[in-house]
Amino acid sequence: MHTTTQTISARLRSLRLSKNLSLRDVQILSNGRIPAVVLGSYERGDRSLSVSRAIQIAEIYQMPLTYLLSEPKRVLETQSYCVIDLRRLRLLISERSLIANDDELMRAIITFISAIVELRNDWNGEVLSIRESDVKLVALASGSDCESIVVELERNELLIKLER
Repeated sequence: MHTTTQTISARLRSLRLSKNLSLRDVQILSNGRIPAVVLGSYERGDRSLSVSRAIQIAEIYQMPLTYLLSEPKRVLETQSYCVIDLRRLRLLISERSLIANDDELMRAIITFISAIVELRNDWNGEVLSIRESDVKLVALASGSDCESIVVELERNELLIKLER
């Protein structure tokens, strides 16, 4: 999926609405720098958005400019969860030399998955389902992003692809 004028326009509108702001509210917040009629034109895609105006809007909404101008990342494609191969994880823990990238991020992933197994008391399981929110939590705790977590899982052959 590519970023288009329509996606940016829709994102502008949804962001404003999520903050419960009217077009007039934004005009007031911007001290008149962004007239309501102009913002409405941006949201409908009737008017081209300049970079300087996008920066102003992002500042008013207290959002990074990249959020307005880029497509949101999809973490786990269409799945709302992923399945971890615990057999492979046990092998990686016992044979650390097999880990593709034995760094802080991979250690955080291993620690997190091991903690879930312990909490669920599921030491004999062969697979573990984790939710997208779990991936977000690992990313947050490790100072990384969700995409990097999924890449590490794939690189170390821990992610089991489900057929849909």
